[in-house]
Amino acid sequence: MTRYGFYEPSRGYWQTTGYPSQEYLDRYPAGWVQVPLQPSADHIYDPVNKVWQHSPAAPTQEDVRVERDRRLALGFDYDFADARGTHTFAMTESDMIGWDEVTKGAQVAINLGRHGDPFNIVTETGAATVTANEWQQILVAMTTLRQVIWQASFALQAMDAIPSDYADDSHWQTRTI
Repeated sequence: MTRYGFYEPSRGYWQTTGYPSQEYLDRYPAGWVQVPLQPSADHIYDPVNKVWQHSPAAPTQEDVRVERDRRLALGFDYDFADARGTHTFAMTESDMIGWDEVTKGAQVAINLGRHGDPFNIVTETGAATVTANEWQQILVAMTTLRQVIWQASFALQAMDAIPSDYADDSHWQTRTI
């Protein structure tokens, strides 16, 4: 069946399947007009210009979670302040499995009083050796960065209306450690 679109300012847009009979049309609110079908749910009818205007859907909490996860996976730069220089540490889900392995090993070493035990790691920059204590400093830097991202995510998700530019850096206040 053919669909038809109608619009009335106080009611908004509606569709019918098949053209309504005159008896039914007589019951429509005053001021209704027939309009082209709505192109998508992201379009709003502009009665002044008699056209459909694209209006993207408002961002959702899920949109914010996706952006948060994207930002968490980006990683960060850590400066060893020695010959190793600055390394970029990745933080994708699979990278975090590796982080967990090194973290457990470093914690065991510290628990046994072996703070200087070496651990060989590979970052986005290249291979490096870190001690158990140095790994703890990297964890502090990583946690500090990730907490900023998590807190921004919570704040955005708690808003009554999430801003359309929610993915802009100004809402996330991330920084290099």
